[in-house]
Amino acid sequence: MKKVRGIVLLCFFVIAFAASVCEAKNPAAAYDEKYKNAITAARETMWKAITGGQGSGASVAIMDNGKIVYSEGIGVADVSKNSPVNKYTRFNIGSTSKMFVAAAVMILADEGKIMLDCPIVKYIPEFTMKDPRYKDITVRMLFNHSSGLPGTSSATGYQPDGETHKILLEAMSRAFLKHKPGAMSIYCNDGFTLAEIIVEKVSGMKFMDFAEKRIFKPLGMKNSGASTGEILPENAAFYYDPATGKKHPHEALSVYGAGGLSSTAEDLCRFGYSFCEGGPALLSKAALAEMRKTQPTEFSDKLRGPLMMEQFGWEYVNLPTYAAQNVQVMAKGGNTTYNSSDMQIVPKKGVVVSYIISGKASSEALARPILDGVMKDKNIARPKVKSVKKPVEAQIIPDELTAYEGVYASDSKIAELKFDEDKKEFGIYEAQRNCGEKDKTPETPIFTFKYNAGFFYNYEKDLKCYLTEVAGIKYIVLSCIDNYEADNLAFQKLEPVKNPVAMKIDMNGKTWLVRNARPFIVYGSILPVVSDSLKGLPGYIDFCGAKKVESADFASIAATSFRDQAELYLIEKKGGIWALIGPNLFSEQSCAKKIEPGVNRVFIGADNYNEWLKAEKGSILSFEKPDKGRIMILKGESTLFDSAIDDSKEIYAPEGSFIFFAGTAGDVFKTTAR
Repeated sequence: MKKVRGIVLLCFFVIAFAASVCEAKNPAAAYDEKYKNAITAARETMWKAITGGQGSGASVAIMDNGKIVYSEGIGVADVSKNSPVNKYTRFNIGSTSKMFVAAAVMILADEGKIMLDCPIVKYIPEFTMKDPRYKDITVRMLFNHSSGLPGTSSATGYQPDGETHKILLEAMSRAFLKHKPGAMSIYCNDGFTLAEIIVEKVSGMKFMDFAEKRIFKPLGMKNSGASTGEILPENAAFYYDPATGKKHPHEALSVYGAGGLSSTAEDLCRFGYSFCEGGPALLSKAALAEMRKTQPTEFSDKLRGPLMMEQFGWEYVNLPTYAAQNVQVMAKGGNTTYNSSDMQIVPKKGVVVSYIISGKASSEALARPILDGVMKDKNIARPKVKSVKKPVEAQIIPDELTAYEGVYASDSKIAELKFDEDKKEFGIYEAQRNCGEKDKTPETPIFTFKYNAGFFYNYEKDLKCYLTEVAGIKYIVLSCIDNYEADNLAFQKLEPVKNPVAMKIDMNGKTWLVRNARPFIVYGSILPVVSDSLKGLPGYIDFCGAKKVESADFASIAATSFRDQAELYLIEKKGGIWALIGPNLFSEQSCAKKIEPGVNRVFIGADNYNEWLKAEKGSILSFEKPDKGRIMILKGESTLFDSAIDDSKEIYAPEGSFIFFAGTAGDVFKTTAR
């Protein structure tokens, strides 16, 4: 059945593509022949993305010295209205929004109202942390991701959340920094939400009002604003799951500076052109120069290649391939749960390429071929040609590298590095926990890397990495990753603890359920979480990422070099032990009552905490819920039913599945089981 739905959906995409071409009245004749390489690349990447299941609709625009020279869409915006994507179609742009708050701060800096190297507490006096070093965080550090803040306190929803600033400041008040301010750049959404707060404090305006008055209107951006889930524009693109064909609601992201804006491909070009020489004078020459240069940290020269994120909000401000030809390229991309975007700028040549897709795609990989086409068409520079290489001959790994064996962590994974017996390669294995099936030693690695001349190679995934130590911390580093042409930290080693501490309850194999999720939250934030300790590495636990146990009721961030981490607090609540991780509150699965045959009523109490049921045997369920209530059926990492998306009258809940209920105080849910 899924295959049939996929074929039907693909047929609609083909029809929608044909409709968009007809609407453009023979676009091949409308666009200048001198951009043929770029236009061909745009159409091919869009087509491959849509037919390859990466998204349901996409839009591309190219600007050359202030003129839109190409703009086209492919795929569907809204199936129910038979609407194809066109140049007016709006998408959420995710983290590309960060460049708008960067521009807002620089506008105020131009006016002398913000100093980039002043501590942020000067502008947000109510901002506090448990770590006293927070007072050293400057405005500049928010933009080159070097603040040391834990990561992300917000969550994507299906309607606006007016408490995002409050939630962030509360979470920070009990948090510690991952590193001293300015030490290294680690992607951090919360820094841009703090920048948004600074804009509001200094300007005396709501951020969206400031953006409309000082950015959108001056640049002629008539189709840009808050996220589609907040403003619900008529011309917004929906996301359709390529596997099921299901239509998902528009996302609402209330952290505007971190990722909460929507736009069109053409409007992104208009914004991008403001960073070009000869573009509209949104910022002073000094501000533009500041935003175009690298923003180094203490970590900058510690790896073999250039690093990402050490810029003023951008992913990069130079690509080695083009920099070698004396051409600067800047870019910023973004992803939400359902949308991806990318904006590429050649500031001295006045070229801007933007790409947006309603799907889970690497927009950087989709946008780069288009930029390369423009470079070729305009004879600005020659794009990088990826050469085919044969596998290197494996060599004996030097003895000094054997110290790198052990357990490693990243932002979301914990793995073990092991060298093979002949010491010519290493394998990355799933780290062993102390309970269940994961206690078994895996026989095959997830990845293997062969050693040659200081680097390790995996030819199946076209990966190259090396092992290094910086300030006493051992890392696995990916070398010159595709598209970005930069090094990126892949894993950080977890060193054994000399005097390990245990938490006050056994954490092995426990399932935890979120209790404070908003009814409108996107599904991924609600899945049950399992905590466990690591086999052979006492003093650490895996609970929403690697944690180092510091006391009976507190565990600190273990993967200090990675994004979106948070400490763990165990607290006493409602007669039991609950877990607090960042802004998220969890209790053990014992809070979920067993589903009984017949009618099961669930009440939301005065505290607004989520309630749960558990299917101890398979049952067919039907629901009655309040208008703004939310029900989900979850099994492992799968969402089997979501009342925000599905309209099934009855649904089968298999043995071991959980049913999630969210609402407001006084809400009553009725679940009938048979």
